Amino acid sequence: MQSCSWMVAGILTGCACFGQSISIGVVGGVRATDDLTGGGATSVSKRYAVGPTLEVGLPLGLAVEADALYRRAGFQVSASSGSYYIFGDERANLWEVPILLKYRIPLTAARPFLEAGYVSRVIAGSVSRNTAQNLPEGVVMYESYYSTWSNSHGLVVGGGVQFALGHLRLSPTVRYTYWTDSTFTGGSLGPGSYFYAPPWQSNQNQVDVLLGVAWKVR
Repeated sequence: MQSCSWMVAGILTGCACFGQSISIGVVGGVRATDDLTGGGATSVSKRYAVGPTLEVGLPLGLAVEADALYRRAGFQVSASSGSYYIFGDERANLWEVPILLKYRIPLTAARPFLEAGYVSRVIAGSVSRNTAQNLPEGVVMYESYYSTWSNSHGLVVGGGVQFALGHLRLSPTVRYTYWTDSTFTGGSLGPGSYFYAPPWQSNQNQVDVLLGVAWKVR
């Protein structure tokens, strides 16, 4: 997260040298797509995302925007029979940091825009794990399933409309993200385990509906 912060700060500092305006505020919204594929686990992720936003205006209707969106992600798995019960619950805090180049069509108070850029997703802190087992007597298992969490990267495209009300800027946006790799994956340990499920992974295709509220400070 610290390396992403330095990278964003460097890019925006360079843009500010040539920028026409600076707006700061908050952006938030909901994820419109499921965050799990594979069917072996149940998502317990929160659909909301929220965080600060900073935009630096450039000539020719261009601008650079950087956000830091917080999300809460997680999944649950379970298996049972007449003699055993296995339950697993894992959750983590995620930060998504998109850096976007925007083009606004110069109209009056309402200005449609397109945006595209790069995004990194960082796991903040440790992953919370809770696994309960009630296996047959004499059976000892270290784990019931495997799971892996890792930072990931992606590409973003989107569009929306910016409304200007004095210094206030309102920007409803629809944003599509393609993640080049999965943030979390998992599955059963194999034929010898007491947990059977198809493998699962975080969805590499993500659609968000967002609203940015910012104040033009320059």
